[in-house]
Amino acid sequence: MSGKDARTGAHRSGPRFAGRLGAGLSAAAVLTTGSIAVTTTPAAAAVSRGAIVSVAQSQLGNASRNHEQPDGSGCNYYTGYFRNWKPSSGCPSTDGVQWRTSDWCADFSKYVWKNAGVPYADVAETSGGVLTGWASSFKDYGTKYGTWHTRASGYTPQPGDALVFDWQQDGTIDHVGIVKSATGSTVYTIEGNSGNRIKENSYSRGDVDIVGYSAPVGAGGSDPGVLDFYLSDDQGSTAATRAVFQYGNSPMVPIKGDWDGDGKDTVSTYDPTSGRFYISNDPTGGQAQYVFPYGDPNAVPFVGDWDGDGKDNVGVRMGNVFYMRTSAVTSATETTQMVAYGDAPMRPLAGDWDGDGKDTVSAYDPASGRFYISNNPGSGQAQFFFAYGDPNAVPLVGDWDGDGKDNVGVRMGNVFYMRTSPVTSGTETTRLVAYGDAGDLPVVGDWDGDHKDSQGIAR
Repeated sequence: MSGKDARTGAHRSGPRFAGRLGAGLSAAAVLTTGSIAVTTTPAAAAVSRGAIVSVAQSQLGNASRNHEQPDGSGCNYYTGYFRNWKPSSGCPSTDGVQWRTSDWCADFSKYVWKNAGVPYADVAETSGGVLTGWASSFKDYGTKYGTWHTRASGYTPQPGDALVFDWQQDGTIDHVGIVKSATGSTVYTIEGNSGNRIKENSYSRGDVDIVGYSAPVGAGGSDPGVLDFYLSDDQGSTAATRAVFQYGNSPMVPIKGDWDGDGKDTVSTYDPTSGRFYISNDPTGGQAQYVFPYGDPNAVPFVGDWDGDGKDNVGVRMGNVFYMRTSAVTSATETTQMVAYGDAPMRPLAGDWDGDGKDTVSAYDPASGRFYISNNPGSGQAQFFFAYGDPNAVPLVGDWDGDGKDNVGVRMGNVFYMRTSPVTSGTETTRLVAYGDAGDLPVVGDWDGDHKDSQGIAR
């Protein structure tokens, strides 16, 4: 139970560009804005240690729930999230959760593991789950699944591990937290119920209060490579004009959106292995503000402003059905719209094609290199379709000229091709720039709020 505190020159590579308009595309319906290129098949599902730390960090920075309210009352969000039988008298409600009273370090740690996709962390204790409201259950988890390491063993704690304490060295585990990082001598943590709030702490690795560490099943020793983002505010620039920063880990893929309605896009990530979105209004800090699962693992993510409120939201495509999350990324409540459009092999797009402030879903057929654009995908019919670029290019969507209407593009090799003639036009005009390397993951957005989208990559 929770206890006391404790690069490149521009060139044209000779693609085939053929413009053609028409109507067709028999299907059902859809909605969205922006496309995401998944250029490789992710490895078998694994737990990202970086994702665990990102979830913990996001809660540390969440002022609406990172402390008891009233202070010292024991009323907390995380107990309410899991255990509706605990007392709630005098406790508030936020994000659709009735806060409840309990020692809550274990509830916080379980919340972090569950929302980062740790195996067996999402099994309710009332259904036989190992993890409960007791800090000792984290040692039980490690013992059961073979991931337990005592302090005396000399184990080097890894980001995302659960660290358990026995304050009196009497054999009773009193407290648990999440490992953020470790050096040869010190372990750094993020803990719930530390001084009645979520706090960052540090301890000597030889501290006798430390009993040991449980590693999350499937996490291994370390993460794959961290993603480095290179973004440009200039469509003609072959190099990043903004400071390079790190956010997320491979095999996460980049997405972008204006999550807070300030007129500027920020990058975020989607983890196909867990089906989780990691959203940030300030990704340069390296930490997600909002983390949530949506859809099934290995769905295809997309982003759009579905209701015209100036704020983007996420969606996923599974088969030929588009699922659009209509509850805000800041909310724990989930509401969804869905519509079918196109065929399963097609890739999802989303754009504001007519300038009405709302994004609608469309599709790209990699086999033919054709875009199927609709302002009313619910009818199942494309209003405009045309070929652009070579088959199996990476599709893009952006407002290249600042007219308030999105257009399409493709990336072939390391070259971004931006179609500047409207989707309604049979004429084709193009702007192009070589940027990054062919193996980089492309992402385009309005990074500076000038109403024009420009190129970026993650590697």
